[in-house]
Amino acid sequence: MNTREIEGLLAKFYEGETSLQEEKTLREYFRSREVPDHLKSHQPLFAFLADERKQSITDPDFEQRISEKLKGATPAGLPVILTPHRRKVFYYTAIAAAMLLLIGVSLQYQFEFLKMNKPRHSNLGQELAYHNASEALLILSSNFNTGLKQVSRLSMVDKAMKNVQLFNKFYQYQPININPDLKQTTSDKTK
Repeated sequence: MNTREIEGLLAKFYEGETSLQEEKTLREYFRSREVPDHLKSHQPLFAFLADERKQSITDPDFEQRISEKLKGATPAGLPVILTPHRRKVFYYTAIAAAMLLLIGVSLQYQFEFLKMNKPRHSNLGQELAYHNASEALLILSSNFNTGLKQVSRLSMVDKAMKNVQLFNKFYQYQPININPDLKQTTSDKTK
């Protein structure tokens, strides 16, 4: 048996869809043959299953104790229904996709119906107004951008004025730093 058939059987095995004969084939393949590297991760599982098959339950009350524990685990003794999680996800996804498809189709038909019943002459005035407004905004935008270039020159002048103010502070306190005796007289004058 080639590796593609084994990979297909493994996929069916993990989905819980293999027959007893297919499971036996998998056990024999992983027990007796040289297994490729990409399938070696599955080999311990089948070795474990083969070892577990050899064991037998000697306790006669085993099934009764297990069923009592299962009844206690579920509310009101309801039976445990085991379904693959993947099938539920696909089921709910299919329902959601069908609903979205129906909503999309109905909205498309409603849009087409409203578009056909809308009077044509009212659209002409609206389109003209929209076109004129967009042209006016483009002109305003281009004029605004040229005005911003002039403002950038004013920001350079503003930086220069700040530097001049720093020099003014320096010259204001220069006589005090050079002649500390003048510090007393200038403080008396300010009082």
